[in-house]
Amino acid sequence: MSNVYACMWCFFLVVLNPVSLALDATNSSGAAGFSLPLVPYYRTTAGVLEELLPEGDAEGGVNITSIRPKMIPYSGGIYSVRVGIGSGGTQHFYKLALDLVRPLTWMQCKPCVPEKRQDGSVFNTAASPHYHHIASTDPRCMAPYTRAGQGRCTFDVKFQYGDSRARGVLGSDDFVFDGSGPGSPISSVNGLVFGCAHNTHDFYNHDLWAGVMSLNRHPTSFIRQLSARGLAAPRFSYCLASRQHRDRRGFLRFGADIPDQSHARSTPLLHGDLAQGGGMYYVGVVGVSLGGRRLTAITPVMFELNRRSLRGGCIIDVGTSLTLMATAPYHVLVAELIAHMRSRGVQHAIFSPGQKHCFRGKWESIHRHLPSVTLHFQFHPESVALFIRPELLFVAMTGERTDYVCLAIVPYAERTIIGAGQMLDTRFTFDLQQNRLFFAPEQCHLDTSAVS
Repeated sequence: MSNVYACMWCFFLVVLNPVSLALDATNSSGAAGFSLPLVPYYRTTAGVLEELLPEGDAEGGVNITSIRPKMIPYSGGIYSVRVGIGSGGTQHFYKLALDLVRPLTWMQCKPCVPEKRQDGSVFNTAASPHYHHIASTDPRCMAPYTRAGQGRCTFDVKFQYGDSRARGVLGSDDFVFDGSGPGSPISSVNGLVFGCAHNTHDFYNHDLWAGVMSLNRHPTSFIRQLSARGLAAPRFSYCLASRQHRDRRGFLRFGADIPDQSHARSTPLLHGDLAQGGGMYYVGVVGVSLGGRRLTAITPVMFELNRRSLRGGCIIDVGTSLTLMATAPYHVLVAELIAHMRSRGVQHAIFSPGQKHCFRGKWESIHRHLPSVTLHFQFHPESVALFIRPELLFVAMTGERTDYVCLAIVPYAERTIIGAGQMLDTRFTFDLQQNRLFFAPEQCHLDTSAVS
């Protein structure tokens, strides 16, 4: 799920330099590697709390509208890349938010109803000499796309929340990646397939993003199209630095540009069948630990994918800024968290509506008791697990007379989604050829460049 579509929180824009590209770098198999700078939007703590703590009173008469500056600099954000699309006079650079869920890179195209404000003009296919519609008879016009009238191939992308969606037609045009300084190469890829959206509903782009870049496993995703042409091995990687390093830019790396991962742990990427998994990156979670203690009430069945309804399972998505957890394991986790904190003398507070779980008291007595969460993966010994430190799990604030710390994991009926906010300082590498996810702790700010 990408919070591009449903996130209503406030963000800070970090303005980054243009894209740095090195398509001439090759690995031993001859496949190229290149990197795109990541452009993050960081939520303010007030923005996070607006979602976690809807306006109203907490249990015990505490008014959340009296919140003051943050105490933990929560770092969850939404990440985009900057690419040029089009040919001739209509070629412009656009910011596309990353999406690991849906199968298609798409953007607003004229005419688009409603036409959302974005960074740059809306793409005009009529003014791009190399733009071509994908015909309904084209072999790429297959599910989930639809053959329509006038020989067009159409798409209808549904977002994760409510009735949000984008509709339009499939086309192809040139994608351009510009260098980061004098003498840097300018490289382009001709005829990449993408979606031209002529209608959107509840597309929350914060007046910035023109659309999304798909890194899904479907053949029409950006990574699959590049690898099919031999421009990059079918692998991509990112390492998200915390907001304290917002004067630095990280990278989305492809193919040979990915650092050595021989030291990393790995787990299989499941449900590669597009009919079953939709091209999303499923991992097999079998258990959860809180503060180093395995929660036996959370069982593997709570994270299983229902192959009929396609609900359930656990996916990885850098386009989702917070981790969402299926309701059954979430309620167990919250109950154990409350017991853990109460046993240490920390009071629990529920904010309504939404039943958001927080803890109140003096900051000095709260923060030292905050536990970690560990996600355990299947088919592996206990050592193969994703450790999430407390700083990435809680949002803190001060009130008039007391302090509050709130859990930054929320329940979600559809499935479990490991989001960007809980991925910081860990490198994730998605290997589509081996169907494995590699991950390892890393000081991600060391794989960045300065924002000029």
